[in-house]
Amino acid sequence: MGFDEGIMRAVSAGRADAVTQVIQGIGNAGMRIEVLEVVALAAVLAVVATRSWRVGGIAAASLLSGDLVAHWLKQVVRRPRPAGDLTLWPEIHSWAMPSTHAAATSALAMAVFLAVQWRSGRMRRAAGTALATAVVLVGGCMVYLGAHWPTDVLAGWLLGAGIGAAVAWTAGKLRPNRISANDLSSDARDTPGV
Repeated sequence: MGFDEGIMRAVSAGRADAVTQVIQGIGNAGMRIEVLEVVALAAVLAVVATRSWRVGGIAAASLLSGDLVAHWLKQVVRRPRPAGDLTLWPEIHSWAMPSTHAAATSALAMAVFLAVQWRSGRMRRAAGTALATAVVLVGGCMVYLGAHWPTDVLAGWLLGAGIGAAVAWTAGKLRPNRISANDLSSDARDTPGV
């Protein structure tokens, strides 16, 4: 028995009915287009309300890139999903590796974490903890439901984190340096060419 199968057998044996119902309910809601539309609308409204155009663009580009690259890699890797008594979602017949949910959420979380200019180190740590917790919960639910092998989720997390970091880094490089006259010292203002 391999690493993935051993973990999946332990998860399958340890499932509790109440927990399973809650996680399945959340999973089913997350697959509904209406729920995704409401979440997208809330995100757009948050960006508009805070005028965080740059962060919103970076977040959207990372989420879409993570999703697209994960879907493409599934066609390359072609790994079957858990089956039989290991899964609670036997109706999913697409490929498993990497987890698209893990890649997209990880890309989004990493991009937001890096793109936002946090007001303090404490806020940055709190946001990082909240974002990481959300990513781990999504991936954990995929394993709990038997929709993915643990290494599918791990691969999705690594892929997404890389994509989110790359998008945030690229956006940072493309952003023009904005230095106001107040930011310059008197010596710098007196220096020719500055």
